[in-house]
Amino acid sequence: LTAIKNTPLYLLWILMASLCLYLAYTTVLYFSFRDDINFLQVKPDVVHNLAWRTSFYIHITGGTLALITAPFQLIPMLRKKYINLHRTLGKMYVAAILFIGAPAGFYMAFFANGGMPASIGFIILSFLWTYTTYKGLYHVRKGEITAHRRWMLRSFALTFAAVTLRLWVPLLSKGLHVPYETTVIVTAWLSWVPNILVAELIINKNNLYIKPGVLPIKNQSV
Repeated sequence: LTAIKNTPLYLLWILMASLCLYLAYTTVLYFSFRDDINFLQVKPDVVHNLAWRTSFYIHITGGTLALITAPFQLIPMLRKKYINLHRTLGKMYVAAILFIGAPAGFYMAFFANGGMPASIGFIILSFLWTYTTYKGLYHVRKGEITAHRRWMLRSFALTFAAVTLRLWVPLLSKGLHVPYETTVIVTAWLSWVPNILVAELIINKNNLYIKPGVLPIKNQSV
């Protein structure tokens, strides 16, 4: 954690943006609507269920849109010089999560491989993804920019769980030879808990906590 805290933020941004865009690119393959692509092959029990399949495509649509827009919302120059673009991307990001990705993901969580332990991990992730994004929207509407940035960083960290999930699975199953059943349970939590910890380190490093007795800055453009 100390190493992450001391890493220049622009290096973290380049890594995060590259991984987000790459995952978004690979996710497009699922819109061929074939059953023999990656994740769908390990879901034979529900892959032909209309409700689950519909939720799956809704979820990856919202998730992909969130992955594409999220990295660019973190660029200070974009926020300062291109405020209208920042707002437009922000609206797309929030809508992609609150109305598309998170509700469908919540439904899918009940069918997660790994049974109840994995389902609980993904259910909590869906709830926190919704909550942090809503809080970011709530504070920006009140003009509380510091609080808005704080909550949106947490939201971005949870959006990035889609990336870290796909990094942890091969590392554990192939690199460390962890049994598949254990891997899917562990990654249901490991995909997002460390992300939140990293977000808190970034928030702390950039002094985005509102100190007692100091009111948020209002009526400031975002």
